[in-house]
Amino acid sequence: VAQCAGTGRARSRGFATEAAAQTSTTAAPEGAGGAGVGGLVAAACRTVFSVAVAGATAVVVENTLNDLVLWNICKSHAMPIIDTHPRLQLSLGAPFKSEAWWNSSVTAKGRGNLVSCIFLLDGARASADVQVVMVRKPGATKGVLAAYVPNLFYNLVMPGAYKVVRMEAILPHER
Repeated sequence: VAQCAGTGRARSRGFATEAAAQTSTTAAPEGAGGAGVGGLVAAACRTVFSVAVAGATAVVVENTLNDLVLWNICKSHAMPIIDTHPRLQLSLGAPFKSEAWWNSSVTAKGRGNLVSCIFLLDGARASADVQVVMVRKPGATKGVLAAYVPNLFYNLVMPGAYKVVRMEAILPHER
């Protein structure tokens, strides 16, 4: 660095430059051992930060995919009942179409054993919010690894492990 600064040249930027090659081969003075340790600490901090960001991203992706799978399970349990319900057909008008999953609300409690899902159902005449509450059947997540395996795995492998305990729709005012 001192050679470039001493000659008055601006240090060019890039991967393989002459200035970078000159400065990388210079040795540090005898008493300046702290600069190497500082570089190691900075590299370790960058690595820890990168691993933390990657871990946080993995957790967010797993939670988002779990919500998508749970929404799909809720909808697959609810739509056969909704399609044949006479009061919904009268109030909303057939055919029915549910809104996209990101416009829904999915809540899982008790290690994923209790799931509540609210989604918007559009009919030909009106729309309604449908809430589905499901409970995972007892014994579906047994084993030593049950505490360590994410719920996403169980929901993908055993989508039929849930039972609907309550389903309700808030209907528009009927005339």
